[in-house]
Amino acid sequence: MPWIKLGLVLHTIAAGALTGAVTHLALVLWRARRGRPNPRLQRLYPAVALGCYAAVYSLGTLIYPRYRVAVRAEYLDEHAPAMAVLFDLKENLATLLGPLLLAAVVLSREEDPARPSRALLGCAAVVALGVWFNLVSGLLVASVRAV
Repeated sequence: MPWIKLGLVLHTIAAGALTGAVTHLALVLWRARRGRPNPRLQRLYPAVALGCYAAVYSLGTLIYPRYRVAVRAEYLDEHAPAMAVLFDLKENLATLLGPLLLAAVVLSREEDPARPSRALLGCAAVVALGVWFNLVSGLLVASVRAV
């Protein structure tokens, strides 16, 4: 079981890195839309965010079976059903954010860094907001009961 706890810690660290990467991406794109582009960071943050997303998703997939049995079924469903629903919402949102992040990565490679499109900025902003929601939600759920 110690490797499950380690997986949860690594999942949380990767989620923090993802949150930072997508937040910085949205901010860098917002500044670029206002005439202050930073092409190096506009290329770096999408790649870092995609790598972090892959790490968060992979680590989450590894610890999910244990969570489903030992936390969800044995505790949350009976004692904290709101937290069980919040976790499901977080997981579904995480799955939906993946293609949106991929769209932001593709758009960031195809567009002129001096003038990123509203679509790119919108993708980055929605992903950042969604990832922040997921980070806080995951911490709330884990504070009630973790693997």
